[in-house]
Amino acid sequence: MTSASRSSRPKRPKLPPRPIVDISDRLAHLVKDAGKLLARALQTRLQERSIAYGHWTFLRILWRRDGVSQTELSEQAGVMTPTTFAAVREMERLGFVKRRQKPGNRKNVYIFLTPAGRALEAELVPLAVEVNDLATAGLSAKQVKQFRDVLIATIGNLERRAKVSPGRRNGRAR
Repeated sequence: MTSASRSSRPKRPKLPPRPIVDISDRLAHLVKDAGKLLARALQTRLQERSIAYGHWTFLRILWRRDGVSQTELSEQAGVMTPTTFAAVREMERLGFVKRRQKPGNRKNVYIFLTPAGRALEAELVPLAVEVNDLATAGLSAKQVKQFRDVLIATIGNLERRAKVSPGRRNGRAR
């Protein structure tokens, strides 16, 4: 094709860029999109330090309460036991945690941070703070507090209602 024939072809009108946020989306979609973007931003920062994003949740739990059982760790992280087992095994290989049984309880395996795992808190928590700061840039402290309060109330509402199946209240069919 010659340049003359290319220039004689009508040019397509340039379409406007798609909006980053579809403001007509329902709340669930907006929360999901925000969550994915927050997770991706943190994941990128963790990868720069060779930390698996999947370990983040477990480390956060252990920084708050070291020495939990593997079952408790699964429950608090909201994942299945095999997922926790694989993550703990890998974190142990990396030197972040140790698995031990407590005297008098040979049944349960408890997860403890090593000094290296504890030291990660000072390095990694600021990354999460940075992501939160990016996400809330331009918002006032009052707006951030209101947003947190709304999210906490929303989570509480859904957790309470998840315990009762649809169409049933107080154990009785409606």
